[in-house]
Amino acid sequence: MNHMATDPGPRILVTGASSGIGLATAEQLAARGDEVIMVSRDQARGAAARQRVADQATGAAPVFLAADLASQASIRALSALLHERFDSIDVLINNAGTASPRRELTVDGIEMTFATNHLAPFLLTHLVFDLLSAAPAARVIGTTSESHSRRLDFDNLQGERKYTFFSAYARSKLANILFTYELARRLAGSRITANCFTPGPSATNFGRDAGGAMGLMSGLVRRVGRGAESGARTAVYLATSPEMDEATGLYYFHGKAAHSKPITYDPGVAARLWVISEQLTHPSREIARESRESLEVVQ
Repeated sequence: MNHMATDPGPRILVTGASSGIGLATAEQLAARGDEVIMVSRDQARGAAARQRVADQATGAAPVFLAADLASQASIRALSALLHERFDSIDVLINNAGTASPRRELTVDGIEMTFATNHLAPFLLTHLVFDLLSAAPAARVIGTTSESHSRRLDFDNLQGERKYTFFSAYARSKLANILFTYELARRLAGSRITANCFTPGPSATNFGRDAGGAMGLMSGLVRRVGRGAESGARTAVYLATSPEMDEATGLYYFHGKAAHSKPITYDPGVAARLWVISEQLTHPSREIARESRESLEVVQ
């Protein structure tokens, strides 16, 4: 990923890039001279964010693409557009996230928080895997939380039995880490790495308008949390640092490699979640199979 100042920077796709950690990440990457593809749901907010990032860009102008990551059809449309416009992606930062104050279903009939926070990055990573494989070396980075769950109840994966906004969020953040570690295992020895990080409590607009317990917690986090720029620095480090060229399957907290909760290291839990995620998203390509084929070509 290291390059001369006159060379084009890596092409980096950031989801949830219209505010918070995602926007701060896009700004810092663009200021470095990297080519940034920004994805978020709202067209107007996304356009305004793109202009803000463009004002700081020292390389290629940023691109904004609108997509509702709660909708699998929208994710597939995003993938199609990415394939039309780009021949490769160097880094995918799965950053978009939500926390629904009450249990609601997406257009696909899936619980909103689980669908947006876990299934969206799972599906998007599958759909653009060939674009990642086309890069000389690629990285997949996930934004998670230190508040991830200590256990995973597969009978309540979507809050079917009991739902609270925090348990749904913590469960989805656990799923992010399990996905990262399993992806790293499946891509071991390839030119694609997978890592995740938590920005820690951050003073962003996440959950600001939720009301109730979620709104109160969001307000507390804004009062005690650090600015989005701080958390974004870890994302930028994972995306661009030469020190991360071969590092994979890691969890970063406060900018340093750390240990996530014990359940995240259980390959049986991760494999079971992977199978369920495939059943819920029906990805068009199998990462494990394609990674093996790419290894055979390289060898």
